[in-house]
Amino acid sequence: MNKKNISAVVIVTLLAIFVIGLNYLGGFGPFRFINDQVLAPIGTSISGWGRGIKESIDTISKANELAKQNKQQKQEITELKVQLATLKEIANENEQLRNQLKFNEQVQFDITAARIVSSEGTSLRKYVSIDRGKASGLSTGMAVISSGVLVGTIDQVDDYSAKVFLATDPEFRIRGLGQDGRAQGVVRGQLGQGYLFDKVTQTESIKNSELVITFGSGLVPKGILIGQVESIQKSDNAVFQSAQLRPLVDFDKLDVVFVVTGFKK
Repeated sequence: MNKKNISAVVIVTLLAIFVIGLNYLGGFGPFRFINDQVLAPIGTSISGWGRGIKESIDTISKANELAKQNKQQKQEITELKVQLATLKEIANENEQLRNQLKFNEQVQFDITAARIVSSEGTSLRKYVSIDRGKASGLSTGMAVISSGVLVGTIDQVDDYSAKVFLATDPEFRIRGLGQDGRAQGVVRGQLGQGYLFDKVTQTESIKNSELVITFGSGLVPKGILIGQVESIQKSDNAVFQSAQLRPLVDFDKLDVVFVVTGFKK
């Protein structure tokens, strides 16, 4: 063994004896104190901060993921609502079509179905636009109905659209016929008040709850239901009497209407 190796063995041995002796005499106390009272708490705090930072990062990550999932779910819910709204509209249109077909089985009218695409007019003049026109055989003056009840007449026609003059318009006029007493008169619109069955001579009979139909004129065939008598205005000194009519169609809920293009052959 050379001198270097002997020196190394001696140094290691002396260090070992020193450590054993120091430990036996309690010499490691200050070092333990520093470790226990200073270094250990600092290590624990650093470890705690590390865990806290990791937990915060995990929480933020989870929050971002939840926000992303929530956004996707909201988008899916919106898409489902759109699909549901579309299906409801189709169901409503199909119901109106079924009701109209039931009516059409009982009469001899040729009809063309049309969707209402917009409402127009002022507080006095009332129109709706439909998605059928000359290309579908429509002409000015044709009757427009819903479930067999008069809605109005065609006022203007383009190739693929038309404007319907509503029967509730105060300027609307059409000849009417009392279905029971056969009284003849003129039906005109009244905004918010139904119709007025006017110019009926005093000698003719009108009664409450009587149905009034179209008399038949121009392109409007006879027999289309207009309304029902609610009240009668009659004076012994007057030449004419009149009756207030209740509309039998809800104009605010119309989606699909039917244009009477003629009689079935």
